[in-house]
Amino acid sequence: MKFSTEEFCRWLDGFANFEQVPKPDRFTLEGIRNLAEMFDNPQNTYKSIHLAGSKGKGSTSTMIASILDVAGFQTGLYTSPHVCDFRERVSRAGVFFSDAEYAEAYARIHEKITAKQNKDSDFAPTWFELVTLLAFELFKECGCNWAVFETGMGGRLDATNIIQPEACVLMPIELEHCKFLGDTLAKIAAEKAGIIKEGCPVFCFDQQEEALQVFKTVAEQKHAPFFYLPELITKTESSIAHFERKVCIHFNAATKPGSLFARPLSVNLKLLDEFQIKNAALAAAAVKYLLPELSEEIIEKGLAQATLPARFEVVQKEPLIVVDGAHTKNSIAGTLATFLSIAPEKFILLFACAEDKSSEEFAPLFLNHAAEIFLTIPGVFKKSNFERTRKAFLNTFQNEPSCPIHADENFSLIIRQAFEKSKTEKRPLLVIGSFYLAGEVKRALPQLAQKD
Repeated sequence: MKFSTEEFCRWLDGFANFEQVPKPDRFTLEGIRNLAEMFDNPQNTYKSIHLAGSKGKGSTSTMIASILDVAGFQTGLYTSPHVCDFRERVSRAGVFFSDAEYAEAYARIHEKITAKQNKDSDFAPTWFELVTLLAFELFKECGCNWAVFETGMGGRLDATNIIQPEACVLMPIELEHCKFLGDTLAKIAAEKAGIIKEGCPVFCFDQQEEALQVFKTVAEQKHAPFFYLPELITKTESSIAHFERKVCIHFNAATKPGSLFARPLSVNLKLLDEFQIKNAALAAAAVKYLLPELSEEIIEKGLAQATLPARFEVVQKEPLIVVDGAHTKNSIAGTLATFLSIAPEKFILLFACAEDKSSEEFAPLFLNHAAEIFLTIPGVFKKSNFERTRKAFLNTFQNEPSCPIHADENFSLIIRQAFEKSKTEKRPLLVIGSFYLAGEVKRALPQLAQKD
């Protein structure tokens, strides 16, 4: 039986989803190990790179996969969440596999899982375990040489954490998913550090000291070479023109990764946010360390080709409309800074965030920048606390009567109103706060365009 992506997703929805039923004590690697064994451990048939962190995983994963792809390797890429299309999660370096390849993998997964369910009433894999299994299996069957895996949440008990990677990459840590990962940076860092394997090199983004010490300690315990990004680069230069970020990265020749580069990297990134400069540097350093024979030209071409949805995605240039899935305080602040560097005038804000996010921290970021604000929920697939978000913005902007705030849980209505206001007033529009909101906006774009 062949499945379309839509049919496979409907089948997947029948499995336990911890977005809806939080049970922290349920998380374990036993389930994914058993699933992988049913398929002869496909994750061991190719080399892999593993990423964990609070932000920047998707961009950096995509950059690494793009470099490997340009170098001629068949490269699988596993990221989350998807914005519009489920296949975004499991791709060939950001490009979809063929319909036939997906269909065959869907059928294999469905057949074996259904047979197991019929024999064992206690067999209850989770939604994320099955999607991870799909990535393991699809990458094997499509002949991947390399695969890049981004954790879904945490690291130590994440379903991706049964791979044996060639390198681990640790992105910035922030307070997130505290119900599951802990309520301090150190506790969260300890969970993320769970991806570090014995002797496996670790490439670490800039961190707050509390998190950095945890990572260094775990790496030392695992005899894992530890490379810290601020020590790997001496300087970076960048400018934005024609909706690309021109970047020059100078590596520190006194470090092992840095000494492998014959010259600085010079590249035009399609990913515009300023923090993408360091993402690119970390991706380049990790790949160059693993594959020192790769030329600077190949690495530059890979970085230049890297794109992914809802990462400062310019969906319209006049007036400027940007859709971004940023959902932590620092990532929202970074995206806002880039947005203002391109469009410094006051803008229309379309915002929603998930239930576990702090609207009270987010709202002040937009003071003195927003001309009008539209608040809603992040769609039907993500829980939110709409009333908390509404109150946070009303309280923050109570002394700015010139900035109207519109709030409605009907996200389709609010999206339409925000776009109409941007068009009427010829003001820039920033959509931000949730990948799920970004997805709803992207799905609505064809209808919104028809109204022009």
